[in-house]
Amino acid sequence: MKILKNVNLFGKITDIAIDNGKFAFIGKCEGEGIDLSGKKIYPGLIDIHSHGVAGKDSSVDELSCMADFMLANGTTTWYPTTMTVAWGDLVRVTNVNLELGHGANIPGFHLEGPFINKKHKGAQNEGFILTPTLDLLKECKNVKIITVAPEVEGAMEFIEKCGIVVAIGHTDCDYDTAKEAFRRGAKSLTHTFNVMNPIHHRAPGPIPAGADCGAYAQLISDGKHIHPSVCRLLYKLYGKEHVTLISDSMMPTGVGDGEYFVGGQKVIVKDGTARTEGGALAGSTTTLFECVKTAIGMGIPEYDAVYMASTTPATLMGLNKGKIEVGYDADFIVVDDDFNLCMSVARGEF
Repeated sequence: MKILKNVNLFGKITDIAIDNGKFAFIGKCEGEGIDLSGKKIYPGLIDIHSHGVAGKDSSVDELSCMADFMLANGTTTWYPTTMTVAWGDLVRVTNVNLELGHGANIPGFHLEGPFINKKHKGAQNEGFILTPTLDLLKECKNVKIITVAPEVEGAMEFIEKCGIVVAIGHTDCDYDTAKEAFRRGAKSLTHTFNVMNPIHHRAPGPIPAGADCGAYAQLISDGKHIHPSVCRLLYKLYGKEHVTLISDSMMPTGVGDGEYFVGGQKVIVKDGTARTEGGALAGSTTTLFECVKTAIGMGIPEYDAVYMASTTPATLMGLNKGKIEVGYDADFIVVDDDFNLCMSVARGEF
């Protein structure tokens, strides 16, 4: 049994007991523990869309170093996100042991491609884009979420039968096609607004379709991909229960400016912004914690910003995480009054 003393839980000073990796009791606890002196506790952050950090690429590298970096920077659970690379490489990288015993939890992978639209490939490699089939997916044992363009050949049947979380992205679909995809079982939009049709008053596209269908919207809140006013707009349209903050981080995160090869393509990072040689934005160089902090700076309430990076993705992915309540996994962060990270814990392991 481990005890956190004098922790600020949603404005109330209390103690929290942790046992066997779960929150066991909330209230006055006898005995000694870790005194947090009134610092705030929040559920641990869950990044469902990250291509890498610390000089490592989720499409090709070991997960160990990245998992440690994630946890040290406030992300207690993450889904390593692959890019559109050779199918054999995707099979190899996704069929690895995810029980590391340290660092951030890894429930599974997010395949961003290869089942996407070439017209909206963004920073993905067009040469490796494939037609979606269930047989291909079965070769990847640890995939829990996949990005699909619903208008491509075979996509609707794939969405209906694949049995994992489907996010619509890298797509040229219109409103009606997106609604049909959500009716078939798709649950989310991938990095909303980026590489998809925009909102137009006569051709609304996939974003209003998602809102009408109760879907989730992934949002890169790094301050570079989406204007703050549009971030606030999406927050008002979908609500904190359906916006999932993501980092879309890449291997330069935590390293710095320079030239990198990500997903087999050259990426140039200048002043913290990553672009392909053709000038397309190529993910971010920001952690999810920093994205939450940026969202707060945009005017989104602190509690809601954290909720969208913890509780909402936990609900989307069906995890027993994202809440500071008895019985939930003891994954959490501790921050000070200025929202600086003081502690990050996964599995109740200090």
